[in-house]
Amino acid sequence: GTIGQTGGQFADFDSAMAEEMIAAPAFWCPDPVQTNCLRVKGTSMSPLINDGDIVAVDGSQTNPEELNRKIVVAWHRENGLSLARFIAADGVHLLESENRDYSPVTVEKDRKWQILGKVLWWIRKGP
Repeated sequence: GTIGQTGGQFADFDSAMAEEMIAAPAFWCPDPVQTNCLRVKGTSMSPLINDGDIVAVDGSQTNPEELNRKIVVAWHRENGLSLARFIAADGVHLLESENRDYSPVTVEKDRKWQILGKVLWWIRKGP
């Protein structure tokens, strides 16, 4: 899911059911064992990443200090997975949408959030 959409409810990639496999060049996946692909649901990251696109997420990259301005997948206890840009500014952590119709979400004070990984790349089916 993206901000404003309910996403998958799993808190780690190991508990998600694999539906399909995709091959990618090795240099696209610095940690292949920790890389998982997810289908995007929602429009908060449009036009950069669209509803139905597939994102590759490196679950080994979860350190907030190294993720400023990077696109991440985060998990919320009540809302499930969310795709957003992680912003760290003045001690505050935000999840920001690409689509300005969606307001940023503060994660610093809400301990229900957990970063599951950094988005490495994404693909979409052509028209």
